Amino acid sequence: MKRIGNISVIVETLQNFREAFFEFSKHKRSRLSVQAFEENLEQKLQVLLRAYEAGAWHTSEYEAKQVTEPKIRTVNKLPVPDHVIQHAALNPSEPLLRSKIPYNCPAGTKGRGTHFFYKIIKRDIYNSPQKETAYCAPVDVHHYFMTIEHNLLKREYRLYIKDRKLLYFIDEVVDSYANGVVLGVKLTQLLGQLYLVRFDYLAMRCFDILKDPERYHYWQARYVSDMLVTCRTEEQARLITSVQSLNERFDRFVRQGLSYYYRFMDNIFILHEDKVFLRLMVELSAMHLARDWKLQINRSWNVHRTCDGIDFCGQVIYADHAKIRKRSKQALCRQVARLRKRGYSNEQIRVIAASRLGIAKHADTKNLLQKIGMKTYRDNLGIKRGEIPFASMTKRQKKHIGDVLCKDGIDYEDHLILIEDYKIDKSTVSFKTQQVEKVDEHGNKFIVQEKVPNDRLALKFRYIDHVERKEELDENGEPIEVPHWKDETWWLYSGAEILITQAREEWCFLEKPFYVVVGELKNKFGKTFYKFIY
Repeated sequence: MKRIGNISVIVETLQNFREAFFEFSKHKRSRLSVQAFEENLEQKLQVLLRAYEAGAWHTSEYEAKQVTEPKIRTVNKLPVPDHVIQHAALNPSEPLLRSKIPYNCPAGTKGRGTHFFYKIIKRDIYNSPQKETAYCAPVDVHHYFMTIEHNLLKREYRLYIKDRKLLYFIDEVVDSYANGVVLGVKLTQLLGQLYLVRFDYLAMRCFDILKDPERYHYWQARYVSDMLVTCRTEEQARLITSVQSLNERFDRFVRQGLSYYYRFMDNIFILHEDKVFLRLMVELSAMHLARDWKLQINRSWNVHRTCDGIDFCGQVIYADHAKIRKRSKQALCRQVARLRKRGYSNEQIRVIAASRLGIAKHADTKNLLQKIGMKTYRDNLGIKRGEIPFASMTKRQKKHIGDVLCKDGIDYEDHLILIEDYKIDKSTVSFKTQQVEKVDEHGNKFIVQEKVPNDRLALKFRYIDHVERKEELDENGEPIEVPHWKDETWWLYSGAEILITQAREEWCFLEKPFYVVVGELKNKFGKTFYKFIY
């Protein structure tokens, strides 16, 4: 493994320290401490640069702060100069260090946060044969940051760094905190990821038990005995043809390795087709973490079916969708109800409860948001920004379906719209799933779920200006009404099935332009639906 060296040549430049300050101060320029540091900025950056060159920098005293959300923990604060010098020291080397981390362990990497983690897990479950990811084992390291030993941490990042000045700086920051590594600084996220990189690759290789025949035979015997013991019915026992078949099965699993291994900082997830083999891998993980890294896993780990969902960071992940965690849903509903009782408007509630609403909006919570009154028309439409269905139209001309609805069932004249053009295509953001039977290369049949885009209706229309009533009568004896339209045109999307069906089956017989009313109606069950009224 090639280590990073001669990186201090790039670190020890005023431009690097200047970029470090602007990177740290992004979205923090309103803070008084940042504004104070920005006064005589060049002079203060020179002081930090000389301190790094001479190896004379010492980390300031930490200011402890207790955080209660999402759980109680202690976060430590540092003055602005400490943050700036840490950014300056790590910026040139961080991309190189991040490249050492496995792709399925993305925590702390820019652009690869929790939503990226959800995405890769759902993608692998969706694209893989169902039996290969049938079971999941979530493992959580107990008090990860607080239990990291300094000498072991130094051993790990010295496998990737050999620059003396950078090592001296990192050692000083690590030793500045008594127990474990400090939370709340830039260096922590990177060191937390690097600490278990060697463990990640070891786990993917099934802990190299093939290299030790004694260990291999021990765990092989454990697998065979556990398989026989865990048979609950005679039918399950009959499926196990012989001990030799179990030995061959274990050998195949070990040689394949753990293809579906994921880690998000201290949260480890392993997917596998065999739950007995999965339990043995968790046992090996616990043993190696305790022996080589002095870490303990929480005793609450268990092996469950992947189809029951993978609970992580506020969401329960499935192959084709994600739900919000039950206690997160309850907390959101209680907060919205409490704020609404105090008289806050919906816009004020969206600001105050932004964190919980953000988690909910990234999950499949259409009905939940609608029930608590936090769903907007943009959420209903699922419009992709920047997508314009008609030529010569702009984003400014976009409307929502709610802007043209006739909700009261009367005064149709005030809700007329002139349809100049329309099109029905496939949505880029709204999908439905369907099960398809496929056959692999060995002739085995399996069921997979495929995503199919929903239909959507795009309208180009004008609003009514006024209706002119003439003295002449029509064939029914009613006064002839001539609508007059405004000059400006607008467009919108709708995914309502009834509107799409009407446009597909009825509008092909109408000559454009024609006018309609979009009515909001209720069926006998009280459910709201949209329908074109002519």
